[in-house]
Amino acid sequence: MTIRIWGNIIWETFDEGNYVNIAMKEDALKHNGTFNQNNENVTASIFKNNPFFDRMDSVQVKYEMIRATANAEGSVTEISGAYGYSRKSYYQISKAFESGGIYALIPKKTGPKNPHKLTQEAEKFINTFLAYNTKAKANEISATLEAETGIKVHPRTIYRYIKKNG
Repeated sequence: MTIRIWGNIIWETFDEGNYVNIAMKEDALKHNGTFNQNNENVTASIFKNNPFFDRMDSVQVKYEMIRATANAEGSVTEISGAYGYSRKSYYQISKAFESGGIYALIPKKTGPKNPHKLTQEAEKFINTFLAYNTKAKANEISATLEAETGIKVHPRTIYRYIKKNG
């Protein structure tokens, strides 16, 4: 077995059949949000023979797609298809790259960024309730909040709020 480190990529190469274990990198890509969920759709030849080019790395795939079109290696439709994206996605990715560089190719977290179900009124109620009932559980707070104010908030949301602010 040979272990090579290339940047932050760890490769284990076994002599039997030259097998490359990329489980550690796959886990890292999933953890940091750059794992390409559609990696099986990447058919571009650059990803077939060289282990440096990894079709599971969405940032690398997007960058190489932009590079291929800049080098006029085919039409936008052909290239975007070979890299697992639609023509429309190519233009969105290209525009993002032009305005923000390689950092713009990193997928952003989708969905709400902050608690959106807890209004200021609900937060104030929770804080006041906890001031008088220090041992109160999230289920109890949720039920009381709904009974007294009509605001329905899941106990898990209240638990997270208490954990973060308590």
